[in-house]
Amino acid sequence: MRPELAIGPMSQEIVEAVFYYSNFFRTPLMLIASKNQVDYNGGYVNDWTTKEYMKFVGEIKKLYPQAEVKICRDHCGPGFNGNYDLKDTYKTIDEDIKTGFDLIHIDFCKHKGSSEEKLKESKKAILYCLKKNPKIELEIGTDENRGTNYSLPNLKEWEREIDFFQKFSKPTFYVVQTGSLVMEIGQVGNFNKDFTAKVSKLLKSRSLKLKEHNADYLSKGEIQERIGLVDAMNIAPQLGVVQTATVLSRCLIYGVSFDEWLEEIYKGKKWQKWMKDNGPENKMLRALIAGHYHFTSKSYQAIIRQLGEREDIKEVIMNAVIGVIKHYVQ
Repeated sequence: MRPELAIGPMSQEIVEAVFYYSNFFRTPLMLIASKNQVDYNGGYVNDWTTKEYMKFVGEIKKLYPQAEVKICRDHCGPGFNGNYDLKDTYKTIDEDIKTGFDLIHIDFCKHKGSSEEKLKESKKAILYCLKKNPKIELEIGTDENRGTNYSLPNLKEWEREIDFFQKFSKPTFYVVQTGSLVMEIGQVGNFNKDFTAKVSKLLKSRSLKLKEHNADYLSKGEIQERIGLVDAMNIAPQLGVVQTATVLSRCLIYGVSFDEWLEEIYKGKKWQKWMKDNGPENKMLRALIAGHYHFTSKSYQAIIRQLGEREDIKEVIMNAVIGVIKHYVQ
């Protein structure tokens, strides 16, 4: 059985494409919003607060009533948005549960403390979630890796951590660092099949599902290799790149200028954390990498308006996104 697919809500079109695909192809999918993308006090995706995001999701659900899409919070913990105050994390939890999220990923890997303190604070957050909503699904573990090929002795550490969490909760997913890693516009990691198989066996014995993050840009063969080992996988930056590439290609077809948008993306420097080998002079590469951080800008909206005079650009973008979803789930 192919892994379940979880998708970053990088834009309105991507969110709708997820519901469209789930509705018409009868496929369960997940949307995984990070704190940077959508949060109680806003995010870079459509400038949405959590409440506004969930209002949009509610409207889309009405259009696609047969869709089965789980609404998830990715990396709920201190530091992921640059704010290490635990109050910020709990405000996210409060708003997520209040607005009807189905699953929350508790990840305290960036918490400024020892390993034991991180576990202690994680437990507090999980118990808080369960008190607020006993039916909330949970994801634990972290993908904070650099494409590392973990060795088998690490299994003891995994086992100890799993035992810790299962004493007071029943998580659905456990995030495993499989070796996958996204840089620039490609997959540069190495899938550690032996290690993943060992962890998968351990998790199955504990009734836990193995979740792989950073699973963007995988080939058909690489997806096949994960069947039976990986239960679910996250993709996000790839879809932002696909939407950006789609828009830029339509600009080239119709003679629509995108110079101003490219300059804005370049100056925004959101591409920096994704860089691997290329120098800063390649503005087109940087636009592809970081365009999705600037979908709300006036220059992008002007492009979309001009393209919309020539064709249904929303449909074109959605079809491109659906192509990626099909690649992973069919």
